[in-house]
Amino acid sequence: MSEQEVLYSSILWVVALISIVVAIIVGRRRLAPGGWALTIYMLAMTWWSATYALHWANVYPDGFFWLDATYLGVVTAVPALFVFVLQFTHRESWLTRPLLALLIIQPMLTVILLWTDSWHGLFFAGKRSAADSTIFAGGPWFWANVIYSYSLYLFAIVLLIKSTMTSRSLFRRQAGLVLLASLIPWLVNIISLFNINPLPALDLTPIAFMLTGSLMAVSVFRYRFLDVVPVARDKLIEKMTDGVLVIDVQERVVDINPALADLLGVNISSLIGQRVEKIFPAWEQLQGVHQGNDRIGPEILLQDNPALYLNVRLIALRDHQQNEQGQLIIFRDITARKQLESDQAKLIDSLQRALGQVKTLRGLLPICANCKKIRDDQGYWQDVAVYVRDHTEAEFSHGICPDCMQELYPDFLKK
Repeated sequence: MSEQEVLYSSILWVVALISIVVAIIVGRRRLAPGGWALTIYMLAMTWWSATYALHWANVYPDGFFWLDATYLGVVTAVPALFVFVLQFTHRESWLTRPLLALLIIQPMLTVILLWTDSWHGLFFAGKRSAADSTIFAGGPWFWANVIYSYSLYLFAIVLLIKSTMTSRSLFRRQAGLVLLASLIPWLVNIISLFNINPLPALDLTPIAFMLTGSLMAVSVFRYRFLDVVPVARDKLIEKMTDGVLVIDVQERVVDINPALADLLGVNISSLIGQRVEKIFPAWEQLQGVHQGNDRIGPEILLQDNPALYLNVRLIALRDHQQNEQGQLIIFRDITARKQLESDQAKLIDSLQRALGQVKTLRGLLPICANCKKIRDDQGYWQDVAVYVRDHTEAEFSHGICPDCMQELYPDFLKK
């Protein structure tokens, strides 16, 4: 082995060692969002670097065998990284069956066409040089794979940039570090493709992944990005039972969650961009709350739905310079509670009215054994009917019982 081969092989073994260590570390957190994808990604880096190191070490079988073997890691790394970015940025819903099939079938087809190139020439197209360990030109499928891989990589970087710009605090640093780690191999690979490599004949991409692995390790230990994951919007806002509305400084609807759309009985897309007063005629009342210090809004009754009561809370949305960007409004349906309060109020009013109509008689009442008159508190004897009338709300009507009828009017009774 020449000094160059020893140097290149040693560098690649270091890359492989770092990659496997990071894969083991991340593998312990593989159940976290993106954990499995990142573990597979780092294992692919280990295979890529190790097989490339075996090529430079001239290990049997020689020739193109170990170079071709590196492609098992090459075609696995990019899709794994893409899946990790989707999970890291909380876009798991994008991983549909057709997309997963594409991410699996394309790498498999690439490896098959590479190993069977002598039959059809679709991958190398006769442009492979025995003296060159890098592949920067080839046939139709080579360029199709390059376009496919770089498209996935570029799209992943765009998602990471967006996540970095919209995240805050710890999550911003997490996303920024992952973004930096993802940019390094992409940029280094471009350098190799344009043939401005400072290490002649060596593909710098695995070295770039050594830096990627190092940054991932820093992120794991310092920022714990697989342990502390921001709650995704579709898992929080979209699943909330309370209605959520976001408006900009011009009081136009920017976002609305399904709970509020269902509450209003409207389509979400039809509300985006509309003025908020078109949705809530009571918006002026809420504006008064916004002008004050109290952010807890009133209980409003929607005019179009007389039985729909909502409790409102307003939260100002501000940027990093504390400039107001809009408002977050949370609506809680309190119709059931208001109905219960109304029923309780009616019941209490009914009981109070009944209580006001009742006067109770207490204590011992002196009553004459003969004429049945009652003596009041002033010592006067009153007819029992008069006493009850004065001390209760009861009124008497006159009649005659059968016994008295027999005694007083026997002739009438006989007729």
